[in-house]
Amino acid sequence: MTEPLQVGQFAIVDHEPVDRGPNAGTFHGRGPADDRVELFIVAEGTTPAGEAFAGHVVSAMGQALAGLDMSLTGILRRLFAEAERVVLDWNRKSIAQHRVALGISCLARRGGQVVLGQAGPAAAVAVHGGRSEVLRPEPPFDQPIGSGRGPGPLLRRLAFEPGDRVVLLSTPALAEVEDEVLRGIAGLPLEEILPDLYRRVQHLRHETVLLAALPGRREDRSAADTAGSGAGEAVIDATGEASGAGEGSRDDRLYQPSLFVEDDHQDELVRARRALEAAAPRPIPVRNDAAAAEDEAAEVPLALAAGERRARLARVVAESRDRADRARAALGEAGAAAVRPTWGNAAATAGTPPAPRRNPRAQSFTRSLAPPETPKPGPSAEARDLPLVDELAAERRARPAGGTVSEQSVAREAGFAPGSGTLVRVRSSMDGRWRGSGSLDRARLGGYTLPPTWAVIMAGLAVLLVLVGIMTVPSMLEADRGAEYSNLLNGAAQKLAVARVVEDPAQRRTALVEAQALLLKARELQTGDPQAETLFNEVAGALNEMDRVREPAAVETITSLERFGERPVAPSRMAAGPDYVYLLDAATPQVIAVSLADGSARTVYAEDAGAKRGRPIAIAQLDANDRGVPALLIMDHENRLWAWENGQLTALAFNPPSGLAVTDIAVRGRDLYVLDAPHKAVYRYAQERDGFPNPPVKVLETGDLANARRLFVDTEILTADADGTLHRFIGGGVALTLSQAGIDRKLVAPETPQALSDSEVAVLDPANNRVVVFLRDGAFERQYRHPDFAGARAFTVRGGEAYILSGSALRRITW
Repeated sequence: MTEPLQVGQFAIVDHEPVDRGPNAGTFHGRGPADDRVELFIVAEGTTPAGEAFAGHVVSAMGQALAGLDMSLTGILRRLFAEAERVVLDWNRKSIAQHRVALGISCLARRGGQVVLGQAGPAAAVAVHGGRSEVLRPEPPFDQPIGSGRGPGPLLRRLAFEPGDRVVLLSTPALAEVEDEVLRGIAGLPLEEILPDLYRRVQHLRHETVLLAALPGRREDRSAADTAGSGAGEAVIDATGEASGAGEGSRDDRLYQPSLFVEDDHQDELVRARRALEAAAPRPIPVRNDAAAAEDEAAEVPLALAAGERRARLARVVAESRDRADRARAALGEAGAAAVRPTWGNAAATAGTPPAPRRNPRAQSFTRSLAPPETPKPGPSAEARDLPLVDELAAERRARPAGGTVSEQSVAREAGFAPGSGTLVRVRSSMDGRWRGSGSLDRARLGGYTLPPTWAVIMAGLAVLLVLVGIMTVPSMLEADRGAEYSNLLNGAAQKLAVARVVEDPAQRRTALVEAQALLLKARELQTGDPQAETLFNEVAGALNEMDRVREPAAVETITSLERFGERPVAPSRMAAGPDYVYLLDAATPQVIAVSLADGSARTVYAEDAGAKRGRPIAIAQLDANDRGVPALLIMDHENRLWAWENGQLTALAFNPPSGLAVTDIAVRGRDLYVLDAPHKAVYRYAQERDGFPNPPVKVLETGDLANARRLFVDTEILTADADGTLHRFIGGGVALTLSQAGIDRKLVAPETPQALSDSEVAVLDPANNRVVVFLRDGAFERQYRHPDFAGARAFTVRGGEAYILSGSALRRITW
């Protein structure tokens, strides 16, 4: 059974440290424990509103994990696509100040496989075999999610054995902790990593750190035994469960180190508590007999409680008379000079001081810090004369034998015996008591008091207003709704008429969208109107005609690259030759050749410092080669040019101008074109036998090239910017922006434009899973959609056939 990872984390949210921050998440997929996906996410915002929105994206990715059953790389691609979808949907509905962009790090584990995915600003530290490495996404994977410029996540497979760990953290910590120090902290024992890192970044406003480790190294176990030597010490795991130190080894439990509960004054508190407990208690004053007797008398319950039976009340009265007789007899035997005791049980007290009662507050440590309460002294033991029984009897005999008639009737109703007295006397007169305000003298009708005149008038007015409202308000509302409905239909008809006559596609789409909105609101007021339904169908049909969604004639899968190499293929460029399709894989980095005959794939170029081969940054197919065979041109980041021809890799002569920064390359005929976006220029190289040794000619220099990222050259020069803008440059360097007039959604980070014909240009729009066709004047012509276009990464056209890489599969498109 696969052992779960130990997890620890902390976060700083608006300068406040918390154990679990909103921008980190730990999730588990479905399935048995040994085949279940463990997912750990840390996100951060790159815009003012992004930090608050990152937690929502983390939750959405965790919920999406439950419905995925595929490889780890496939799961991570789907999760990053879900994050991109959530962010784009939010930005589409928000104003500019509320738009967000994010950086995300994801660590996924299933069994013995561990994959790290990163996109946008993100950082991680991986420790394997005692060696630490700081991992960050390389260009172009460092573009934030939501900016529309990133190609997707950068995926890395990590070796993960017992004793290894991975620390995911947001990038503000990188400005405070150097990489060497960060690698050293990640190599510390598990219980020291997060506290050490927290002390270095605790002044930051926002920071999230998550540690995932697989225990098992000898030093980790010894450190855990040392830290857990205290008996009964609790260990809190990432799920919030606690277990005692004796419930198994520390490696068998998940791990959440204590970061913020470090009381340096704990020993002083213990010493103070012991000193207070050892102090001698204050003496408790001894109460006298009279005070004790009165306290006991106060605790005697009342004998005549409400609700008791009447017979019991009579018996209590009789018993009280007997006690009074016995008290008077005892007093006569003691002598007139004896001091009479006070009321209550004090008369039976033998003079021994009562034992002090136990103070329950002394049972609690917090309450025992206060001194015990000293009881208040009781009443003085002054001698008072007891009321004699004879005096009470004489007073009773002075009353009439049977009492008043009212008293006798009340006694009979109460069930008392005659002569036992009454509990309640009936007052014969109400004189001297409170008098009413006249309400008791108000006239009555049928036993009920009549309401005042003003109340009757107000009630009548209220009833009248209700009746008037019932008769008039519905008709007024109906008239208003009818007028509003009529206005909505008239407005929609006018917008539809405008759309039929305007020539500009953008104005036509705007009018149709406004007409559709008016008709939808009219539907809310009234449904089933034939006129409204006819207008709605006309508007919907006009919009569908403008969308011009088409489906390709055929989409054929050539091969799948999901299992090619140790890392998933993430192409950023594509070129097609007569026998091969070439992919520039930015994740490895390398150049892959896929045979069109049998679908086999192999690496034809890879970065090699020993062979002086740099990282490939651009590729182009050269058919008119002076050496007699087609060749693939490869440009590396050190401005060296290579050619793969006849199954061999050859270095070509190349004469770069001073300060050249290659962004992309393209070929037209025998000439090579180089785009230098930082210097806002395009250069043309003439071909010789050994390559391109001559100085270039600057064919274009304009500020419209500053944001260009893709270059295409045929009869004209076309560029695609990172924000979706397409530029067309005609003779003399005049730049025309392709307006995309009439398109339903603007392009987002398009790939290299490809020529379909002399008048049409095709562009891959990966964010919307479609291929869009424009006229050379910039107007939108049509768009192709297909289920296999989901997750498209690269696109090229050769000889009327198109090739697209989507879902890790290379496919051929027939229009």
